Amino acid sequence: MRPSSIEAYDDGYFPRAHKGGKGFTSIAGVLADSPSRAVKLAWSFVRVDANTSEKTIINISNLLGGDVILLDGVTYAGFDVVDPERLYVSTGKAVIAILTHPLNLSRIERALRKHFADWKERFTTIKSVYEKAFYVETPWRTLRVYSVGIAVDNATDLIRKLCIYSPIPEPLRIADKVASAISRSIYKYYE
Repeated sequence: MRPSSIEAYDDGYFPRAHKGGKGFTSIAGVLADSPSRAVKLAWSFVRVDANTSEKTIINISNLLGGDVILLDGVTYAGFDVVDPERLYVSTGKAVIAILTHPLNLSRIERALRKHFADWKERFTTIKSVYEKAFYVETPWRTLRVYSVGIAVDNATDLIRKLCIYSPIPEPLRIADKVASAISRSIYKYYE
């Protein structure tokens, strides 16, 4: 599979006081037709910790129409969990989750238990993705990557091609900048 367009998703900033469904943040999706050229952008607000990020990404994906979806991990808008397997089934598009940092699973489990009635479902997805992830060497550092709907070799090649300026694939870096700018521009009026 040689994707011709990549969708990438990241969430924006939100004040700590907005955790637990007390506020909003943005999720931005960008469509790139080359490693560093975004050709479409869509975004939406989601309530923090409200478990609506996955549905939001599906809706944005329907607008963008790319071939492959890149995720910045599996947690969005606080502790919303986006399940790559469900996303793949819902969109029919290959999904690649980039895990840029090691996770402390026991600490995550404690936090989820403390704050969410559905903690077990959220934790099961996080743990499964993290434990099944494979490693991809980039010129900057090793990334943990989880993929569904695309062969590991193809996912590895794609990630390496997209890591132009940093260990973060360029479409994801652009999505991060857009989501952060949207959220910060809104919150600067409230802080």
